[in-house]
Amino acid sequence: MEVARRELARMRSLLAEHQRVEDVWLHWKIKRANFDTWCGYDIEHLFAAGAQATVAFVRDSEHPDRDDVLERLLDEEGQPHVSEDDLAAWLQRERSRFPLGPAAEDPLRWVHRAKFIGDGELARQWLDRWASGRQRDEETLSQLRYQLADLGAFAEAAKAQRESLVFADNPWDTASAWQSLAQLERQAGGHHAAWEALRECRRALDGVSGWTTVGLGRMYVEELFRLAAAATGTLAGVVFAEAERQALQVPGLPLVVLQAATEAADNVGDQTRAAHYQKLRHAEQRRIDVEMGWASS
Repeated sequence: MEVARRELARMRSLLAEHQRVEDVWLHWKIKRANFDTWCGYDIEHLFAAGAQATVAFVRDSEHPDRDDVLERLLDEEGQPHVSEDDLAAWLQRERSRFPLGPAAEDPLRWVHRAKFIGDGELARQWLDRWASGRQRDEETLSQLRYQLADLGAFAEAAKAQRESLVFADNPWDTASAWQSLAQLERQAGGHHAAWEALRECRRALDGVSGWTTVGLGRMYVEELFRLAAAATGTLAGVVFAEAERQALQVPGLPLVVLQAATEAADNVGDQTRAAHYQKLRHAEQRRIDVEMGWASS
């Protein structure tokens, strides 16, 4: 949503940048579209072609909105609300926010735009351009991990996440980093690598006071069940058994974890445990419905 809002703002800025006096009617249509645009759409957009030139153009027109636009453009003394100097300063600010060419902008901005229009290949090209030559510091690796995962390149995202492990300097961050790596490895199909990451996560959790009662602990158990649901053969059974052991330590497992547990039990062929987790899931859903007032009488 934030990307969409920024792109709309950019399009409006580009419209102003053309500085065509006849666009005053389009700017006026945008400004009066709703309450938010009436308050938040800068009046300078209407004056983009120049304060005096715009007023003269509107005065000489026979457009049906002529009088309404003039009323908004002029103050009580009949002078434009915006001076030529103020308009020039506003245009300069807009240009600094929205440069006119790709070379003048951060490549990440173009990554967002490419994803916004659904062009994953183009987004990847811009991401590679952004990453090229950059220092592989924590910020860069974090951005790479997020963007690559968002583009479905889970193996590469896992590689970036593995590199970033060196920046985890306390048990909480270390456990969180290993849990994130496990998720990415699972999504990439690297089930054994995901299992090893979860084992490291569990070791790090020993240093986190009260880990069984916080979200990180629940996320760890959820990832165990998700891996058990995705893995095959002996590994699936091993991970499922560990997930059940760890789940006993974590009270109040949320709905999403119970659903993952049900799927894991199904995957390893344990219908008794699948029925058990399904029963717990239904009970939790019922509790939520009652608490939210959704339960039928």
